[in-house]
Amino acid sequence: MNKLLLFTLFMLKGICYCQIPDSTEVNGEKIPTKLLNEITISPLQLSHIERLSYFRLQKKVNKVYHFAQKAKTQLQEIEEDLMYAESKKEKRRISKLHDKWLREHFTEDLKKLTRSEGRILIKLIHYETGISSYDLIKKYRNGLTALLWQKLAKLYDGNLKTTYQPEDVKEDQWISHILRQIEVYDRLKKND
Repeated sequence: MNKLLLFTLFMLKGICYCQIPDSTEVNGEKIPTKLLNEITISPLQLSHIERLSYFRLQKKVNKVYHFAQKAKTQLQEIEEDLMYAESKKEKRRISKLHDKWLREHFTEDLKKLTRSEGRILIKLIHYETGISSYDLIKKYRNGLTALLWQKLAKLYDGNLKTTYQPEDVKEDQWISHILRQIEVYDRLKKND
């Protein structure tokens, strides 16, 4: 009996010391505090089926995002090289050299992409560069080449004129969320 009473008193003493104070003193003033209910904020409210689609999309975005980043880097290099070109012939030669380099380094990897990954890559290229894939081809090659690639893309359920629109398209909103996660992960990785 004494042990039970002693244990109860010990527990009550512990509970009393573990309570959250009803006020905090700051610079001699007492400021009342109140414990709020815990809430969890999640930007995406997904059903079970949507969650599965989201995770599939996340896997695809993670697979193709580095291609879009490399496209942005290549575009910047082409722009730098074209600044020093004086004639139209020289610009065309520089453009073809970059095209040849891209084909040598990325053709095999890009051939391994699925159709849906290709459609996501087109959106991510627009996200990274601000220019649609069709307009990039048209600008650095010519309109006929862009038209031919567009027809080929249409044949395989793609569209080079597709742009990244997170305000209007649900898939693009999900992509935006995934890209934020990638950026946070990259920042954390750099800090380690």
